[in-house]
Parts: sequence; structure tokens; C-alpha cells
Amino acid sequence: MKKGIFSALIIFCLLFSVYTMVFSQGNYNKIDVSFKDTVLVGKGGKFDLKGETFYYNNKLYAPVSTMVKVIDGEGLLNEKKNEISLRTYKDIPECNPSNGEIFVYGILMSIDFQNRELGIEQYLDDNSTKISSRLKVRDDVVIILERNNNKMNIDFKDLNVNDKVGIIFDRFGLVRGIIMSK
Repeated sequence: MKKGIFSALIIFCLLFSVYTMVFSQGNYNKIDVSFKDTVLVGKGGKFDLKGETFYYNNKLYAPVSTMVKVIDGEGLLNEKKNEISLRTYKDIPECNPSNGEIFVYGILMSIDFQNRELGIEQYLDDNSTKISSRLKVRDDVVIILERNNNKMNIDFKDLNVNDKVGIIFDRFGLVRGIIMSK
């Protein structure tokens, strides 16, 4: 009796393992590809992809993470939808007041490019936090220009006096993000 139960259990395990091997293949196909050493060039710089790119059916395939770096953008993975969203710009993380960050609106009155400082005339309302008119800008500041439904990153040197801006200050009082609307 024990040998019969043991034998049935072994047969069941073998059948289950064969079943899982057969049906676990899912969306995988074996293909023949030709690997190429490729250089990708874009706004984000020049990237040498030795052994990372390949050709299949006359199409070049490269890692998404590298493509995002080449366009100097951002890639967002949604694991629930099995979807990757690519942006051609780097977005600014939202202002986090519970971490001591502040968001203000204003107009640029002066720009000191050498010392990375801004002069601002702040737009105030009943809920505004008053800030100094001289603002120190972080080296890693993210600046976004918004026009209609389009966004793009610009450099600190592209700012102009009289630009209308939204500014995010980190908890140390330094500018970490600037949003310009045209």
C-alpha cells in the first residue's frame, strides 16, 4: 500500500514537472541574430554598445536603458501593464512640502550665470511662503520648458530675464527645479 502511494506521488511529480516545462515557455522564441558593435549618438552623448546590439530581420535592437540615455530622456516602467513609457525630457519630481520643500511662482528679474544665482519677483497670495529675492541654484537643477502639451529640458544658460517660472526649493533653500511656461 505504501509503495503504491509513493509510486503514485512520484508519477504525479514527474507529470507536473513535464507539464510546467512545456507550458512555461510562454512568449519565448529561439532566433538567429547577428551581433554588431554599434555606436549610438544623441543629445545625451556618444555610447559604444559593444556586444549589446544585434540585427534581426534587418532591424537593429538595442537596450531601452541605453536609448533613454542617448536621447537624454527618461524611461518609466509600468510592470502591471508590461509597458515602458519613454520621455524625451527628464521630469522634475513633485514638490514635497512634508520634506521641507517649497514651490513658488514668480518672474526672473536677474540672472548671475557665473555664481548660479537668480533674482526673482515672487507672486504672492494668502498661502504663499515668502522667500528671499536672491536664489542659489543647485548644479543638478532640472529646468523644463512647457509649451502647449510639449515639454523639453533646457540649460541654466538658456534662462532669460522676464521669464515666468515656477520654482521648487529643496529643504536647504536651494533651487532644485524650474518650470517655465511660454
